[in-house]
Amino acid sequence: MKAVLPTWRGVLGCGLALWLASLAALVLTDDDILLPSVVLLGSFLTPVTVIFWFVDRGGTTALTPRRLLAAFFVAGVTGLLVAAVLETWLLPDRLLPNVWVGLVEELLKGAGVWVLARGLRSYTVRDGVLLGTTVGLGFGAFEAAGYTLSWGMTASGFDLSDMIAEEVLRIIVAPFCHGVWTGLFGGVLFACRGRVTWKVVGAYLAASSLHALWDGSSTAGIVVTVLAAGTPTQRDDLSNGDLPMPSSLDPQWLYGGVQWAVMIAVALLGVLVLRQHWRES
Repeated sequence: MKAVLPTWRGVLGCGLALWLASLAALVLTDDDILLPSVVLLGSFLTPVTVIFWFVDRGGTTALTPRRLLAAFFVAGVTGLLVAAVLETWLLPDRLLPNVWVGLVEELLKGAGVWVLARGLRSYTVRDGVLLGTTVGLGFGAFEAAGYTLSWGMTASGFDLSDMIAEEVLRIIVAPFCHGVWTGLFGGVLFACRGRVTWKVVGAYLAASSLHALWDGSSTAGIVVTVLAAGTPTQRDDLSNGDLPMPSSLDPQWLYGGVQWAVMIAVALLGVLVLRQHWRES
């Protein structure tokens, strides 16, 4: 008898209930052993829901559950680990670091999509989008878990409220970044029958550009705020290529507004292009 997969709504509802229950238990008991449950459930909630959403909407003709699991866990984690090492060794301090991050991370995620696409009997754009999205969401889920934990570790000790605030933010933005960028690449790769062509290279550069713009939203907020209302010292630092810390900026609403405006614009552009690929296929 063929197993019936849960719908994306079922995954979202069950995952959200488990995360809230874990969070409530952590707050009530202050038991540190519950931290991994809270962090992992929150980090995986949106990515897994999005994957099931794509499966519900278009299905898959060639991608088995085993291949999708490998995409999420193996390709996602491997890409994250290698990216962490390469960015530590190679990332320049001043020369457009956001561009380098986009190029490195999208190259590694794209390589994971290409490897997992080997041996398929058929290539459809929707399967490519699904495979790329799954790799990207796996990468993003484990990255979000790391950021969530590190955000709670302050100089004065562990701050649960800061950690939860960071996790909620990442639950909200998760559908609009890594999965979208690598999904775009996967759709084009499968449209080219799994072969690396100039069109695929162009898709990689487009994904890297969206990634760099997303990561550069904080830089854009700093630059605009300093130029509009910064102190002479901040402007001198900026002219020398040094960015002031976001916490030192005033007004904070201007910095945050510019940052969110850039992120929303990048998210809308990526989602619209991905939606077009999905519908045309």
